[in-house]
Amino acid sequence: MMKIIPYYAVVNLEAFILCFSGEYLSSKSKCINQAAYNSFWYKLKPTESKIIFLLIMRSQKELTMTAGKFVDLSLESFTSILKASASYVSVLHAMY
Repeated sequence: MMKIIPYYAVVNLEAFILCFSGEYLSSKSKCINQAAYNSFWYKLKPTESKIIFLLIMRSQKELTMTAGKFVDLSLESFTSILKASASYVSVLHAMY
C-alpha cells in the first residue's frame, strides 16, 4: 500500500496541473473580450475597428481545454476526478 501512495500523488498532481491550466485558459479567454471592448476601438480607423469587432465576436465563445472532447478541464472537473479516485482507492483498500 505504501508503494502506491507516491504514484497516486503524482497522478493527481498531473491531473491538477492539466485542470489548472484549463481553468487559467478559460479565465483569460473571458478577459480578452473585456479588454478589447474597453480599448479605444472607436478612435481607430474603420479597418482596424473591424478587426477589434471580429476579436470581440470571437472571444464571446469561451476557450476551454478538453480531455478528448469528452470533459472540460477545469478545477470543478479536478474535484470530481479526485473524489472518484479517492472512492476507488478506498474500495480497493477495503477489498485487500
